[in-house]
Amino acid sequence: MADDQFLKQAYRLKSQQDTLALYEQWAESYDGAVRAHGYVTPQRCAAALRRWQTDCTAAIMDVGCGTGISGLALHHAGFQVIDGCDLSPAMLARAHALDDVYRTLSLAASDNPFDFETGAYQVITAMGVIADKHAPPEAISALLKKLEPGGLLVFSLNNHTLENPAYEAAAKLAADTALAEILENEDGPHMNKYNMTSRIYVMRRC
Repeated sequence: MADDQFLKQAYRLKSQQDTLALYEQWAESYDGAVRAHGYVTPQRCAAALRRWQTDCTAAIMDVGCGTGISGLALHHAGFQVIDGCDLSPAMLARAHALDDVYRTLSLAASDNPFDFETGAYQVITAMGVIADKHAPPEAISALLKKLEPGGLLVFSLNNHTLENPAYEAAAKLAADTALAEILENEDGPHMNKYNMTSRIYVMRRC
């Protein structure tokens, strides 16, 4: 199946340019493919956020929103004010087709992917975004610095990404330097068909 090939390619990417090209080609069939393979990380991220953010009117930036699967998970968890950004125009076009999920959607630039004002959002999410050839370990601190004290960052690291110790080290460094507090980091399913797992982090800006 072509979608299986796209999925396999996603874990064999060599550069960020490869990543963007893949998602541009995959956009039309992406939602059906990942759902068929049991992709549950967005629901787990939304549930984790709900445990720590009781105000459902808090403004959320959904970084790397893609086709909107992550925004839908947040919407179904009760959150009402969700903006999204992504590098792929084709993926964003799919997100634009969703009704009543996103307040705004914007195309991010690869040289400045987090181009929004510090403190503009009480919550930032990055579901399936921080990974090799996607967003580097440094993205964790960069996103935390976009929050005011008390703001929450929710992100996932899949089991392939966790093989690179730099990603967990970046989260630990943010906590060790008092940039943020780790509220939870819970392992669970990611892509059920492939028995893949992910670790969901919730961090609070200090």
